[in-house]
Amino acid sequence: MASCATDSTIDVAIWLLDRASAEDSYLQPQKLQRLLYLAQGYYAREYYGRKLMPATFIVHDMGPVEPTVFRLFEAGRPQIGFVAPPAEVKTFLEIVWRRFGGHTVDRLNALIGGQALYRETSSRGQGEEIPFDEMAAAFASKDDAAETVRTPDGRAVKKWMPSRSVRRNAP
Repeated sequence: MASCATDSTIDVAIWLLDRASAEDSYLQPQKLQRLLYLAQGYYAREYYGRKLMPATFIVHDMGPVEPTVFRLFEAGRPQIGFVAPPAEVKTFLEIVWRRFGGHTVDRLNALIGGQALYRETSSRGQGEEIPFDEMAAAFASKDDAAETVRTPDGRAVKKWMPSRSVRRNAP
């Protein structure tokens, strides 16, 4: 397996917290966890299965959680040193932030909860590890969390697009 793009999941978490702070926004712990999960999955998708960070996500009653970051950040941002991610990673994280940073925790939970991998893993119980290779495959498929829109009760909804005849007749 290829090495990780960053040395520490903590540095990615701190980058996300700093990014939110730059917009005078508070990044809730649950939202931080969802953004870390999405960043890991989409990085694997964009970089052919490579890990963004050395993270292990587990099923938790509130959604996927990276337990080390969860424990370390549960009382707020820890007073530890920060190593800025490489430029390539910063650019990628900025894309993740622009795509998902404005979503509510509920919206992010719905996106992730709609993912077949998360539903299957969570059916095995709390604390179950979400295998990275399965995560990478799930995000690489067309049925990933951000591509499938689901209702609150889990039904998949197709995005409506006007037919060609409607588009041709438009003013």
